[in-house]
Amino acid sequence: MSRIDDPLSRRYRKNPSLVTREIAEETLLVPVKGQLAKLQRIFALNPVAAHIWRQLDEERSLRDVHESILDAFDVEPDEARVDMLEFVGSLCASDLILDTAGDAGRDGVVRPEEGDVEARPEGER
Repeated sequence: MSRIDDPLSRRYRKNPSLVTREIAEETLLVPVKGQLAKLQRIFALNPVAAHIWRQLDEERSLRDVHESILDAFDVEPDEARVDMLEFVGSLCASDLILDTAGDAGRDGVVRPEEGDVEARPEGER
């Protein structure tokens, strides 16, 4: 199976136009420069999404991130995989993360769907 066929083999890095802030036990993604900052949005992450966000460091594949979710949360493997891929897809679609291979993002394999784990702009909770 090639990398394109296996979304769990992908590695991502955070968009450098963002800073992460922990405020009152909530993880916030704050765009500070570039096109993201012009949107004037703050993204609030739930605990599982925050866990995934912390794992996206170019070194870990989505397979590694999936394993860390299973270790940290009481969730079924298939549910964790689906939710993680949906969340990563929404991060890509919002340009909050970039595929380290340079071939994902808006046209990547992982697509956002309606789900429990997602990046939502502040005010759209």
